[in-house]
Amino acid sequence: MLEVAPDPIAQLVAEFAGRRPVRAGSVIVTIYGDAIAPRGGEAWVGSLLPLLDSLGINGSQVRTALSRLAADGWFDRFPVGRRSYYGLSAGGRRRFEEATRRIYGGPPRGWDGDWRIVAIPGGAGERRERLRKELGWIGFGELAPNALIHPNPDMAAFASVLDHLPPDERPVVISGQSAAGTEERTLRRLVEDCWNLDELAAGYADFCMHFAPLAKALEEGLQAGPLAALQARILLIHGYRRLILRDPMLPPALLPEDWIGWRAYRLSGVIYRALVGPAERWLDAELEARKGPLPTPDARFFERFGGLPRG
Repeated sequence: MLEVAPDPIAQLVAEFAGRRPVRAGSVIVTIYGDAIAPRGGEAWVGSLLPLLDSLGINGSQVRTALSRLAADGWFDRFPVGRRSYYGLSAGGRRRFEEATRRIYGGPPRGWDGDWRIVAIPGGAGERRERLRKELGWIGFGELAPNALIHPNPDMAAFASVLDHLPPDERPVVISGQSAAGTEERTLRRLVEDCWNLDELAAGYADFCMHFAPLAKALEEGLQAGPLAALQARILLIHGYRRLILRDPMLPPALLPEDWIGWRAYRLSGVIYRALVGPAERWLDAELEARKGPLPTPDARFFERFGGLPRG
């Protein structure tokens, strides 16, 4: 009897739907960031429910998660009759744009040798701890209890963090190159002290192993339908963003050779390009905003992963 190969998308969905606890809010953030933000940033909750239900998240969980995300400043709610529409708030849009650059933009292309050190004067405090977390989120490593460091930060994201601080709460920022003659192995030891790359590499290795069967099936001619393609695309980005947003995005000169994070990026790009067409057709047909079907994706959408096919 001929053995039928397992469906890699169905396997990914079943595995994800069986996870506990359910983190509905995190999945919704992935869906908005990946699929809805490039199409105006707004959707009717009712049109989202079939997709989320197919991933094992019910309507009650969705509505609770959206309410919490709105309370946390990610979304604005727009009631129209008995329908609720959720769109990105101004603050949410800023956070999504910063995440988008990191998720889809690829590894750093170069480094001028400069380091940026952020010194946070004073002792412990809620505002200082929040600043430390925001700088950690954009890749800064801890050099000392009140000092963080990065060789090549996303300057737009860095400016966004600092510009929102009152003048008397802004840290001291020092920029410059290490002394001439500093050996490469010394810089690598500094990297080991400030960032846990081993843990990150293990996460990337697990991600690559998890999605390699899907990449192989697509390469061998798997044709995913619109909903299945979108399911796989969302699960791909959901898994990848949880790693890339912890990645300090260090320049190649400071990373191990053949850094596995680059392999994960290439794998994600291969899968994403294969799925984007049918997935977008599902979004065209099923999702609604207050003015009707979602608009077509903006031009920046097609720059993801180095370039996406149109149409």
